[in-house]
Amino acid sequence: MKKKRVQVKGCFRKNLLIVLGLLVFFCFAGVVQAADSRFQEVEGSNGSIILDSQSGLEWQRCPYGQSWTGSSCSGTPWRGIWENALQVTAQGGFRVPTIDELKTLEPYDQNVFPGNYWFWSSSTHPFYSFSAWGLLFDRCCVSHSLKDSCFQLRLVRAGQ
Repeated sequence: MKKKRVQVKGCFRKNLLIVLGLLVFFCFAGVVQAADSRFQEVEGSNGSIILDSQSGLEWQRCPYGQSWTGSSCSGTPWRGIWENALQVTAQGGFRVPTIDELKTLEPYDQNVFPGNYWFWSSSTHPFYSFSAWGLLFDRCCVSHSLKDSCFQLRLVRAGQ
């Protein structure tokens, strides 16, 4: 009997070591995967520009009118009607995105893109000329709204 207990105990220890080894492996693999995120800070931008590796688009991290502090956005975000939004551009080739470009950010990550407000797109509704498309970031809700509504902007450019 004692011999069997020793064998069982030995098997238990071996299995425990295997399980612990696998846990360490998967934890390490998870860390490597997390480091290779879909959203990456563009080098030289101090974190204010984010590259979406899936779409190849570069996004201003903060809503237009705000600036990245290294941990959050500061300042007052621009809010305006759709017609005025279309006039907005920013240094470096940034512009108002189409609704298809905005939708590429789904699922929305508040840690990468702070701000949970409606954001304009440059896309009008195909049937309602008085309406344009926008995206509510905290809910990933795409909808159209009257062009005289006041929304914020998140600007985009083609990857450099």
